[in-house]
Amino acid sequence: IALRSNSCIKNGSTTVSNIFIPKSPTCKSKIVDDAIRVTDQQAVNMAHYLLRHEGLFVGSSTAMNIVGAMMVASRMEPGCNVVTVVCDGGQRHTSRFWNPDFVVGERGLVWPAEKDLEGNILELLDISHQI
Repeated sequence: IALRSNSCIKNGSTTVSNIFIPKSPTCKSKIVDDAIRVTDQQAVNMAHYLLRHEGLFVGSSTAMNIVGAMMVASRMEPGCNVVTVVCDGGQRHTSRFWNPDFVVGERGLVWPAEKDLEGNILELLDISHQI
């Protein structure tokens, strides 16, 4: 499960919508083994990286799922597999998640530049230190 960072919660709204929050009843159930903290910036960076390198126009939930999967994979032994869900497309996120005026102007995040997307994805996500 990818858990969004509380760093960008302002008046109950987030850049990334409808993400599991630890106070939800789901967290108290026995089906959740762990949660991973993913920042809004990491989700934005991943979404842009996927569009540039894979041609996938994803939504915020998918971006967070993939960041979480990469974090898990970075801690695993070589040869192990991680599976996640590509659960939403970017079409429904054009007014917020894919809108630079909202992401930069209202949330204070960085809109990734083309040159930033050419490097190592683990460095772009700031998870290379976990390997």
